[in-house]
Amino acid sequence: MAEKNEFEELNTSVDEAVPSAITENEFSANNSSNISFGSAGQIYDWSKAPDGVKAPPRVDLNDKVITIVKADIVIPSLDKPWEKTKAGDKNFKYCTFVLHYDFQGQQEFYSGVRVFEREGKYSHPTVTHDEKNQASKLLGLYANFKNKNINEISLREFMGFLNSQPKAQIKVEEVINPTTGVKIKKNLVGKFVI
Repeated sequence: MAEKNEFEELNTSVDEAVPSAITENEFSANNSSNISFGSAGQIYDWSKAPDGVKAPPRVDLNDKVITIVKADIVIPSLDKPWEKTKAGDKNFKYCTFVLHYDFQGQQEFYSGVRVFEREGKYSHPTVTHDEKNQASKLLGLYANFKNKNINEISLREFMGFLNSQPKAQIKVEEVINPTTGVKIKKNLVGKFVI
């Protein structure tokens, strides 16, 4: 007696059995929150990658007036561990905050932008208003430039300004790299100019 083949009885086509792939629009809709999906962080837009094979060498821009081409905040990946605030009552993660300058492909990373844990998700990125870290000092420079109270400036207004291609005079500052402990020089905004 011939054995019965169970697969012959299946009346389902391959197209019905395998779920369709997620379309780009569906993915974009799912990826629109402040949460970074997966352990790798946000999707990188490769169309904006430089043509060169390595980053340009750092150039000392002290006292040079440059244009800020754009400013980006990169949300940390989900698998990055949470840190506790000094008070120990909140969890946070640092974001990557970078300004791109119009001089020889130069860019600078500013410390101090964070997201907080809100019911298992990320809050919107925040910058303190105490001018004690690099991002907060930059916010203070913007407040002075606009003759405003630093506490009245939203992140939307601040990032909108930084992405409007403002001019700034650079001040080179020596800082300690928190990862390596080595002193490095950074091309930070010293003041905004007209």
